[in-house]
Amino acid sequence: MPFTPYHLGPGLLIGLIFKQWINIPAILIASIIVDVRAAYCLFTGCYPLHGPLHTFLGALILSSLVIFSIYLFRDHLKPISIFLKIKQDYSFQSIVIGAVIGVWSHVILDAFLYPEMLPFWPVSGNPFIGIFGNIEVYGFCIIGFAIGGMIYLYFLYKIWHDPKNQ
Repeated sequence: MPFTPYHLGPGLLIGLIFKQWINIPAILIASIIVDVRAAYCLFTGCYPLHGPLHTFLGALILSSLVIFSIYLFRDHLKPISIFLKIKQDYSFQSIVIGAVIGVWSHVILDAFLYPEMLPFWPVSGNPFIGIFGNIEVYGFCIIGFAIGGMIYLYFLYKIWHDPKNQ
């Protein structure tokens, strides 16, 4: 799924359900940043699209960039969370959890679809390939976004009807 917003769906759903323990900006950014190399390759013609960042190890290393960035800019992100009416923890632990879940969920979802991926590199092979197809993976992402959106609207509804819930 290079350069698509599909990965935001599962990240939004997981982030909102577990918002007490997971930093939402971290999980959302981490769930799409894995495709930075794939997007570059798509526009420059280098292959394979799903290279070292689409491994659990590569994604974990990439998550450290997300963790560092979110933690460094947490004071700038807090007002956005307040504006969006999302009570959010910006502790180091919540950022780490969000970033790791984000990058690894991306790797797992793409591993179902792309045979060139080596999610357990340096071990060769992709044990996830073909378990689910395009329709199931894209559907899961879209449904995750829809349910996450409904959860967010429910949170807003509760706040509007009972301001003590902020």
